[in-house]
Amino acid sequence: MENLKKTIIKIIAKELDVPQGSIKDDTSIQEDLGADSLDFINIVMAIENNFNIEIDEDMLMEFNTVTNIVDALATVLEPERI
Repeated sequence: MENLKKTIIKIIAKELDVPQGSIKDDTSIQEDLGADSLDFINIVMAIENNFNIEIDEDMLMEFNTVTNIVDALATVLEPERI
């Protein structure tokens, strides 16, 4: 899961143009990093493209922090991709 977390942090950092070091497990994407709805959509699309998956709307409700994203993706990704 550590690789998955690193990948998610890289994606968020790239999409929001913030240093990776500023993103912690419990960092709120919207509150702490100031992501707006368009930023959020770009992050989700980047995650979908990176993992070649489609994220359903129910899962999106859990995408608040890095930990929430990793936990949600762990339920849909094959074990070797985590």
